[in-house]
Amino acid sequence: MLAFSLWRHVQCAGLRFLDYFAGPGVVIEKQPIVVGSRRFPTYPYYLDDLVNGALPGFVPRVRMDRFEKVGGRVEVNPQLFETCVGIVEAVAKPGLCVLIFLPGLSEIEQLHEAFYGRTRKCPLDYHMLHSVVPHEQQKRALLPPPAGHCKVVLSTNIAESSITIPDVRYVLDFGIVRKMVFDEERAMQSLCNTWSSQATCRQRRGRCGRLQDGVIIYLFPRNHYDRLQPYASPEVLGVPLESIYLKSRVLLHHLGSPEKLLSQLIDSPPQQRIAAAAQNLKDLGALKGDQVASLGRIAVFMPTTIQLTKLVVLSWALGIPADGIVIAAALSTQDVFKMAAPANCRNLEDFPAHLAHNYITRCRFDAGQFSEPIMYRNLYKEYLTVPKTQARQYHQWLDESCVSVSRMSQFAALVVELAAKLGAAVPSAKAHPALKILTALKRSQQLPAEEVERLFTQDYDRLKFAIVGAFQPSFVQGEINTQNKNKGKINNCGFDPMKTCLLQSIKPAEMADVNNLWEFCSSLAPTKDVKLNDTGKMAFIECGDDRQVRVPPSDVVRQMPVVAQLLHQLMRQPCRFQVLTSQGIRHEASKIGSPNFLNGMKWHVNGMRTMGSPYWRSNMGYMCEMRGELKCHWGVCSSLLGREGPDQVRITGLTILPPPGSMSGTVMILAFLNGPFKVTFLGDPEGFHGVQVTAADQANARPMVLSFAPGWWSLREMSLLNDFRMAMDELLASPEQEAADFASNTFEDLMQAVEQQKRWGGTKDANTFLPDADYSIAREQQVEARLVVPSRGNLELYEVGQSHACARQHERRAEFACEQDGAQETFRASPSWLASLSSLGRSDLEGDLQILRTKFGLASATLERRAVNISGALPAVEAARKELVEGILQYYGTQVEWSAAELPAEPEEEPPTRAIPKRPLPEEPQPEMEAWGDAPEAGEVSWDQGQPGEQLPGLREALRRIDLEHLAATIEHWAIENGAVSVNEVGLVREQSRRQLSALFD
Repeated sequence: MLAFSLWRHVQCAGLRFLDYFAGPGVVIEKQPIVVGSRRFPTYPYYLDDLVNGALPGFVPRVRMDRFEKVGGRVEVNPQLFETCVGIVEAVAKPGLCVLIFLPGLSEIEQLHEAFYGRTRKCPLDYHMLHSVVPHEQQKRALLPPPAGHCKVVLSTNIAESSITIPDVRYVLDFGIVRKMVFDEERAMQSLCNTWSSQATCRQRRGRCGRLQDGVIIYLFPRNHYDRLQPYASPEVLGVPLESIYLKSRVLLHHLGSPEKLLSQLIDSPPQQRIAAAAQNLKDLGALKGDQVASLGRIAVFMPTTIQLTKLVVLSWALGIPADGIVIAAALSTQDVFKMAAPANCRNLEDFPAHLAHNYITRCRFDAGQFSEPIMYRNLYKEYLTVPKTQARQYHQWLDESCVSVSRMSQFAALVVELAAKLGAAVPSAKAHPALKILTALKRSQQLPAEEVERLFTQDYDRLKFAIVGAFQPSFVQGEINTQNKNKGKINNCGFDPMKTCLLQSIKPAEMADVNNLWEFCSSLAPTKDVKLNDTGKMAFIECGDDRQVRVPPSDVVRQMPVVAQLLHQLMRQPCRFQVLTSQGIRHEASKIGSPNFLNGMKWHVNGMRTMGSPYWRSNMGYMCEMRGELKCHWGVCSSLLGREGPDQVRITGLTILPPPGSMSGTVMILAFLNGPFKVTFLGDPEGFHGVQVTAADQANARPMVLSFAPGWWSLREMSLLNDFRMAMDELLASPEQEAADFASNTFEDLMQAVEQQKRWGGTKDANTFLPDADYSIAREQQVEARLVVPSRGNLELYEVGQSHACARQHERRAEFACEQDGAQETFRASPSWLASLSSLGRSDLEGDLQILRTKFGLASATLERRAVNISGALPAVEAARKELVEGILQYYGTQVEWSAAELPAEPEEEPPTRAIPKRPLPEEPQPEMEAWGDAPEAGEVSWDQGQPGEQLPGLREALRRIDLEHLAATIEHWAIENGAVSVNEVGLVREQSRRQLSALFD
């Protein structure tokens, strides 16, 4: 039955592909190729079967009308969790395995919670399969359960194909998947629950019946299955198209435009989405008109997003390439920290301590910067100093740092790859000392702490500048709630209100005891004191000094101490309490209660009245600001992801900017602001005290009102800001060392001006403007800035009042230049990639230049290290110029890009320390093959001049100088076939053509 069902599924899908590729001259063979395997029968049951008594001993109580809706977002019916528990208890036997498919992590945790607190005949052994669960923990699900236990695996669709559990007897399928869809209304990706397709349901049925008869129970009615879509929608309809569009433009340009290629897909995305992707690429600086800009060409071959590629380039220009590369690698991999979850603990009593350790570790690596990217960078810094050749010590560090070993290895390997590819894509970056160190790193290498400190910057403002430049305009606003309804209770409790957490609805009842609560809070983080109110139902907890657990104080956000943050985490997750268990008090798993503290922050996505929420398990999941003078914070994030609600967004990769009153955060935003924004400066033009930024393409957009406090913003600072923006335009248009140096110089000038303005702080004339989240500028003196399009690039220049945007530009060597002398003309092309062209490529290019010279009757066509020159009569040069630029140079430029993309990955193991001898040539058992490259200056030996009658003049003399004259005949024949012109190129081509050489010398 299952085999026939799967065959029908494959047949229908196959016919769809056959029809797509059908055409004139195409022979279609519709006879199937069947590869059989022995399988056991599987039996499907539906929810209505169970309601009618199909499962002895259990009849579910669930409303069947909940399944009438098929399209759109889907909410999981809470009754199904109890139904699922009842089914498992009815079928559980020792040695049995039950696999349960759920949409996501939150549903896995809800079901895991539902299993607790129930007595059953057969104990259960739980496992979780999810992308955030470390690989080491997922492997345990493949093992047999402990003696006398039934194994229960709670999984997302990762167990459909990525992981196969062979001993599954029962499969329970909620029929819901959590997948990426593109929200047309919000123009962003959204992660939401949708109904599975029929094909997915059949795939999940195949997870049982491998070692014995299997049963799948679909937790929806039989008639609901008939209404499901036959197949899941293709991924291209749910992901951003920027990367696909860019790669189509660069790698498949000979097949047509990206618009044409994408429209020819079996399921093509809407044209408006394709157009929006092209516009986003232009805003990012990856496209210039219909041409791919330098940033776009670099991004195509980097294994990261375009934004992260931009971060790497900007960091290099600001002199901190190691920081940008490490952050880009971290944000390109899954969270390296292990997930704190009850299922990962031996006992539920261990979960609070496990959560506290994980949370405090994240805070320690954050170093008070309130930035997820910087947290990962600091983790990598410590990783470099750990001795990895000592397995016990290395794994001890991983456990103490709550880090997954497999993900840390992926993270470290990607750092090396990104460093190597940046050096290949931007040749002038290779010389940077930090890039050399990262490129040469081995996986087991340990660096001295002093060298690591020199490798990375301590200037966090400089690093946040690069982060803002890469991720704008994904700004978020943290609105501080100063109207807490419990403010009076906290202020009058007798503790320091800025360090006090109020805890209500305490559960279980035994925890509403001063001694029990004190012992529990002290086990989490430093706690100073605990008291109950007169009724004994409300507790006040005064937090201790977090420096005792190595969490430093911060000038970015004055956050509520760690113990209060942990109580907020435990409000979401039920647990048991060791303090009660050790006293012999039996209690069910429960959430600690409802914690409350002053000045909590809620996040809004800039330009939209949309609530944003960082990942609640991170150290920025819930934030406060204990400084009463501040009313809001600003941040930037690496990505925004839609959630279930239409007005909710998940914030990832969040970085909080320097706070209002420090000026730096405002300057960071203005330095990289790009897109349809309206910018209005506030106050006297002699010295503005603030600025409002409003998205011009959104109705009722929420404005950003920023402050220049403690200083003032004059036309002088505006000119320096324009200089910096012009330098960024120059850099992204042509990322060369000259442009990077100019960008770094303009950054230093701008930051020097900012530091001078900060000196106003504390004086009677200081700027004290600190607006709240809903500040209105109606009564302010306003000067709207004009945004002037620059000569190159996307960052527009600010013009205010009567001033004109006149930014400094550095003298750039022209990529193409012409010189005319009467009737003669010389054309010079200096593409940046020319210095990276291989010697074989240069040889081929020289040959093509000679063909070009003959074809158009040029006087000369020569190749220098960094330039190509053609000269001759004016009509001849003009005719040859187009073919040179659009044909020859474009071809060789693509070769260089492909070379950058195909850099070899680091070997899995360390290279051996002893030399491995090569197979000798048959005529002579001496020299080893490596002698070709090891001879003194052999790579520069060419055979341009030689004796008359030689097929390759000078070859024998060149070989004699490196003791290979006895192989002259063999090498001469091979060199003629492969076009080698020097001994070094013989070695290069030998490495690139191992098969030819092995056949040659065997």
